[in-house]
Amino acid sequence: LGEPLRDVCFLHNETMLAAAQRKYVYIYDSSGVEIHCIRQHIEPHRLQFLPHHFLLASVGNAGYLKYHDVSVGNLVAEHRTKLGVCDCMTQNPQNAVVHLGHANGVVSRVRGDDEHQDAFCLT
Repeated sequence: LGEPLRDVCFLHNETMLAAAQRKYVYIYDSSGVEIHCIRQHIEPHRLQFLPHHFLLASVGNAGYLKYHDVSVGNLVAEHRTKLGVCDCMTQNPQNAVVHLGHANGVVSRVRGDDEHQDAFCLT
């Protein structure tokens, strides 16, 4: 590819994958052919796929958590964390709550349909 990969996750099954590259998120098939470039996700750091909702979640350098519906190709939600750079992201598969780890030691939880987020300071 000639540029760094920050994160990779499979979509649905092993036939498609999403790659967080330097500028955007790219979707590839199993043979490595680029299928789509998602330009709404700018400078992504981490990716998570929520399989029950068909949502691709990404968090980037600016601290925005974005949800992209991969079945129709639309950006469905965008949340500003207001906590700075986020370099760690995981999801709870039971309830699809995304947990974000920020550089200042704060862990926040965000639901896709809610503007409210919970923040916990770890010392």
